[in-house]
Amino acid sequence: MIATRFIVRLIGFVSVSITARLLTPEDFGLVGAASIVIGLFAILNQIGVNEYIIRTQKIDEEELQTIWTLRLLISAAIAVVIFLTAPLAAELLQEDRLVEILKVLSVASLLGALQSPASAFFNRDLAYGKEFLLKSADKIVAVVVTIICAYLFRTYWALIWGQLAGVAFSIVSSQIARPFKPTLSLAKSSKVGNFAFWTLMVGLNAYGVRNVDEWIAKRSSDSAGFGAYHISRDLCRLFVAEILAPAGQVFFPGASRVQDDPERLNEVVSRFAGAAFLLAFAVAAGISAVSTELVYILLGYQWGQAIIYMPYVAVGTAAAVLVDMFAGLYVIRNQQNISTRFKFFRLLLLVVACGYAAKSGYGLEGVALAFASVSVVSVFGELAWLFSGSKFRVSLLRECWRPALAGTLMYFAVSAMMLPDSWSLIAIASIKIGAGVFCYVGAAAFLWLISGRPKGGESEIIARVRDYL
Repeated sequence: MIATRFIVRLIGFVSVSITARLLTPEDFGLVGAASIVIGLFAILNQIGVNEYIIRTQKIDEEELQTIWTLRLLISAAIAVVIFLTAPLAAELLQEDRLVEILKVLSVASLLGALQSPASAFFNRDLAYGKEFLLKSADKIVAVVVTIICAYLFRTYWALIWGQLAGVAFSIVSSQIARPFKPTLSLAKSSKVGNFAFWTLMVGLNAYGVRNVDEWIAKRSSDSAGFGAYHISRDLCRLFVAEILAPAGQVFFPGASRVQDDPERLNEVVSRFAGAAFLLAFAVAAGISAVSTELVYILLGYQWGQAIIYMPYVAVGTAAAVLVDMFAGLYVIRNQQNISTRFKFFRLLLLVVACGYAAKSGYGLEGVALAFASVSVVSVFGELAWLFSGSKFRVSLLRECWRPALAGTLMYFAVSAMMLPDSWSLIAIASIKIGAGVFCYVGAAAFLWLISGRPKGGESEIIARVRDYL
C-alpha cells in the first residue's frame, strides 16, 4: 500500500516537476485555488462507500447498489451546484478566471460516480497488488495528458485537461479490474443512511482541517504567492502523507478482521501505535531538514519562496496524518460522531489561528506556523483522549518521547551540516538524507537501549525487519 500511494503521488509529481518548468507559479496558484473548491464538493460525495465495504465482510448486492445509487444522485447534484456557484467561489477567492475552470471541472464530479467499487473490494481483501495496478494506470494517463498539453499549449488548462482525462479513464479501468453492473436502487437506504451521514460529517471536517489554511492563504495573497504556498503543501503531501497514510489504510481492514476479538484487537492497536509514532517523527523532521534541496531539485530555483513554508507544513501534515491513521478505530466502534467533534474543534482553532496570522500581517509564513502549531496541539490532545484509560495498552507519552527527541536531534544535526556550494544539489541531498537516517536510527536506538528496551515501536520494527530478513 505504501508503494501504491507513493508511486501514484510520485508519478503525479513527475508531472509537476516537468510542468513547473513549462508553466508559471501563477498558473499553479490558479489551479490550486480551483482544487480547494472542488475538494470541498468532493467531500460531499464521500458517503462511506469504501469504509462500508471494508467494514462489512459480507455485503449483499442490494446494499452495494444502494450505496452506488446514493453516490450517483449526490454527484449529479454536486455537479449542478459547482456549475451554478462558480461565480460566487471566484469572488470569494478573488480570482475571476476560476469561473470557467470550475464549470469545466464540475463534470469530474459526475464522472467519478460512474466508477466500479473495485478499489474498495481490493482494500477489504488486502489485494494491494491489484490496487497498485489500478491506481497507477489511472495516474499515468492523467500525467501523460497533462505533460503533452502543457508542452503544446503552455496554459494552466493543461492541468485541468489532465485531471479530466484521469477521471474518465478510471471509469474504464475500474470496470476492467472488477466488472460491476449498476442498478438504480434505494432498497437498503435506511440501513446505510446513518453510516453514510456520519461518514459525510467526518469527511467535511477532515476537508476543513486539511484545507482551511489554503483558503486563508489564497485570500491574503496573490495567485503567484499562493502558488508557492500550495506547492509546499503538495510536496509535504507527497513526502509525508503518502509515506504515513498507507499504514493507516492497511491498519483499518486489518483491525476490522479482528474487531470481534477484543484481546487480539488491543494487541494490533498497541503494536501499530508504537511503529506509527516512530515513523511519523522521522518523516516530519527529515523533510524539514532537507526542504531546500527538495524544492530546488524537484521544482527549480524559481520556486525558492516555497522553502520558507516547508518545515511548518511538514510538521503540521505529519501530525494530522498521524491521528488519521487511527481513524479506523472510530469506524469499527461506529463512533464517527466523536471523530467529527474532534475535527470540528481543530477546524475552529485553525480558522482562528490562521485567520489571525493573516490579518496581523505575519503573511503566509505566519499562516504556515499557525497551521503547524494548531495541528500538533489538537492532534495530540485527541490521541491522549483516544488512548487514555483505553484497553489498547498505549501510553502516549511513553511512545512519543523517544521518537520526538531523536527527530529533534536529527533535524538540528542535518541543518547544521555545511557542504560546499560547488557540489551538486543531488549529492548534497543524498549526503544529508543518509546522515539524517543514520542520526535518527542511532539516536532512537540509543534512547531505546538506555530506557531498558521497552516494548514499543522500536521492538516492533526490529521484529518486522527480522521477519523480512
